[in-house]
Amino acid sequence: MEGGELARHTGHHGLVIASNRLPIRLTIDGSSVQVQHSAGGLSAALSAFRGDATWVGWPGTVVPPSLEKRASNRLAKDHLYPVFLSAADEEDFYGKVCNDTLWPLFHYFQGRLRITPEAWTRYVEVNERFADTIVAHSEPDSRVWVHDFHLMLVPAMLRRRAPGLSIGFFLHIPFPSSEVYRVLPAREQLLRGVLGADYVSFQVGDYARHFRSSCLRMLGIDSNPDWLELDGRRVGIGVDPIGIDVDGFRDVIADPESARLLADLEDQYEGRRLVLGVERLDYTKGIPQKLHAFERFLEQDPERARTTTMIQVVVPSRLDSADYRAQRDEIELLIAGINGRYGRPGTTPVEYIHRDISKQGLVALYRRADVMMVTALRDGMNLVAQEFVLCQSEPGLPSRWRGALLLSELAGSAQVLPGALLVNPWNVDGVVEHLATALELPARERQRRLETMAKRVEALDSRRWAEGFLTRLGRYSRRERGTRRPPSVDAAIQERLARRFARARARTIMLDYDGTLREFEVHPDLAQPTPEIRALLRSLAAVPNTDVHIVSGRRRRNLEQWLGRLPVYLCAEHGYLARSPGGEWETMLDLDLSWLRPIERLLRRVAADVPGAHVERKSCSVAWHYRQAEPEYGSWRARELLNDLHQHLAGAPAEILAGHQVVEVRALGVDKGVYVRSVFPDGKEPTHFVLGLGDDQTDHDLLDALPSGSVAGHVGGLLPSRRSTNGRREDIHLLGPGEVRAFLRGLSESV
Repeated sequence: MEGGELARHTGHHGLVIASNRLPIRLTIDGSSVQVQHSAGGLSAALSAFRGDATWVGWPGTVVPPSLEKRASNRLAKDHLYPVFLSAADEEDFYGKVCNDTLWPLFHYFQGRLRITPEAWTRYVEVNERFADTIVAHSEPDSRVWVHDFHLMLVPAMLRRRAPGLSIGFFLHIPFPSSEVYRVLPAREQLLRGVLGADYVSFQVGDYARHFRSSCLRMLGIDSNPDWLELDGRRVGIGVDPIGIDVDGFRDVIADPESARLLADLEDQYEGRRLVLGVERLDYTKGIPQKLHAFERFLEQDPERARTTTMIQVVVPSRLDSADYRAQRDEIELLIAGINGRYGRPGTTPVEYIHRDISKQGLVALYRRADVMMVTALRDGMNLVAQEFVLCQSEPGLPSRWRGALLLSELAGSAQVLPGALLVNPWNVDGVVEHLATALELPARERQRRLETMAKRVEALDSRRWAEGFLTRLGRYSRRERGTRRPPSVDAAIQERLARRFARARARTIMLDYDGTLREFEVHPDLAQPTPEIRALLRSLAAVPNTDVHIVSGRRRRNLEQWLGRLPVYLCAEHGYLARSPGGEWETMLDLDLSWLRPIERLLRRVAADVPGAHVERKSCSVAWHYRQAEPEYGSWRARELLNDLHQHLAGAPAEILAGHQVVEVRALGVDKGVYVRSVFPDGKEPTHFVLGLGDDQTDHDLLDALPSGSVAGHVGGLLPSRRSTNGRREDIHLLGPGEVRAFLRGLSESV
């Protein structure tokens, strides 16, 4: 099936791919523009979708402004749309931020970290230009797949520009632990940028876990293993390990040139064992560590230099950087030292290739090697390991040639290739021991390990990877479209509702307290009403024929102390207790509370184990608060507690509520809707203006119980519930308590 046919068959219409580099090599020769297509990397992985896909990226070179239009027209023929960068853009965005800040930090090389605040502004500007170009070449319902750390701000920028897009983000490199990531000055901005996507995916589970931990610690956003909620959207978090282009590599293996080069290698190294290393020049690849280990291997038995040769291929990279040139010099000095110490006439222990190598030449090396040695100090995946496994497992090699894979446990591939001999590249003696083991593995054991790994390489094929990612993106973006956020209150909506409020013969306002009228505090007792809030409630209640109701989950003691002297109605404990202005408290329901004391004891035992957590006992409920606990530990214990509560409450007349860093158990049948229905037992008159505002799941009960014709205000991330009666009420959205208070002031001043 051809690429365009496959894209149509799988339903991935309107796909826009965004990456730092376009899948081409652009050459400027005077006034001429030459384009050479790239065959490997991301281009090969996404080749199945190229027929119908648009690709946005940097063409890889500085294009003079006079030739930008010509280059754009030439690239547009292949559905490629460039984002042109000046030399200053390239230096700041690519050099100083991507390569000097994000790359070393995400690979745990804090010692190489350089932060240039001025360059960060350029990173933001370039991401803005990428977002503008993507939107310009997208349909309203296109799928956009954003790749890697160069474009981490783009998803949120796209979300603001074109909310109808389905947006996916895949990080090809590691995501570091939260303790490392928090070093970044722009840490929150990058997280929020990525979370603009519908689906965010990583190479292995460790990176996804680190990302979720950073979202919790830096943004205060808790998450499930597969998703988190932000601004009323569900963002999927997944793991999609990338693989190689299996069919493409098989074509190269079948190329007669590969067989010829393999025969040459067999003649050249007849009777010798080959240890192979293939890396791009980069400090994350652990090439010096590998050379130190090989030198120690020869130290233990110098005769090994007569039987074993290491071939180290180093593909040139960033030689414009003094750091990278220094690393190349270090590698060459180490190789010279080993060869000077153990070499003999006609025998070179380490053979060094510092240039690009053809695919056929690479395949021949993979197939001839006895041991493939990958000692990356940190790597997102490492496809070299997968390429070696495929080349070794394909038919046509005698069993005596079958090799073994020595793989760093710090590379992502270590988590997807069972059968590799895993090593800690920093442990020289451990690497030497495993190298000796790898060279002496029996042929049957080498065969067994390769067969096990070959099945995984087949399963990780890059085309399956792309198809799997896009399928999951579609799943999460459909969920997002299933429940849309109500319109935000702009000037037009504010003015229209203010007119309705002013013209009404009677008015009722029902307000949640925490998170709606008042911002959250680290401890609930600190969230006392401010003078501004007291004055606002007085002014609303002073409007003729207007009733103001505070409908809260708080205890009646709090509401009595804070709001009892105001001319407002109070409803406490999610609808269990209520009182009119200046009146006595009354219970709304008769309840079975036999479960309450045992559950309180359970929550207090858990609170004693979690520093910063505390228990709040109410008349018909009990709550375990963990806002002051260590975020990750508190969140973990909350999930454990939820599981325990479900077991303890089996059959009891109680229900569990998970709120903003609180787990609450309340009597079954008690909710804010009970109180709302008691206020409006027969509905409302057409001339009666009714407004309800709430910010969390418990407020769904309040909003869903509002009579027909009311206005339901969803605050923060709260979306309409599945029970909401579409068409019977008007839904609006407000960002937070500050916007709620401004909205209410506008209503009060309209009369």
